[in-house]
Amino acid sequence: MDDVAQPSPSPAGRRLDLRPHPRRARLVRHADVAGTGINARIAQRVTAAVGTMYAFYLFAVIMGGWILWQGAIASKPFDPYPFAFLLFLGNIVQLLLMPLIMVGQNVQAAHADARSETDFEVNVKAEAEIEKVLEALRALDERTLAIVARLAGSGGAGSGAAGGAGSTLPRP
Repeated sequence: MDDVAQPSPSPAGRRLDLRPHPRRARLVRHADVAGTGINARIAQRVTAAVGTMYAFYLFAVIMGGWILWQGAIASKPFDPYPFAFLLFLGNIVQLLLMPLIMVGQNVQAAHADARSETDFEVNVKAEAEIEKVLEALRALDERTLAIVARLAGSGGAGSGAAGGAGSTLPRP
């Protein structure tokens, strides 16, 4: 019975190693991917601040306040209805934020790439483990077929006193 507990030899003649291997998940942190320079940190902070709903609400309140102030409250508005100065300021803000948002997207893409590399490493390890399991199942299948062939060659387990096909006992 000791040989049953041992892993069986593979068809290539080597023994299978069925022991589980220790696994350590690799955590991809933002700090591991992001740049460490002052420019990268500024871009990350601005992108994190501008990319929120609070920034949207702030811009909406400023635009609405400007339009309300220049359109309804001011007796002599310096920026009347088409609000050219407001559009000019909006374009300046867009021109300043566009490169920062692009840098932030590059940082996010680097983070996504690092996560996908980690996922690939996990998938490769899982595939190797699955191959080991399949190899062990093939070896187990071969051993089972060999046992069945030996039993069939020796007359089977059902022959003899059980009244099988080769039994010498009379039938009732």
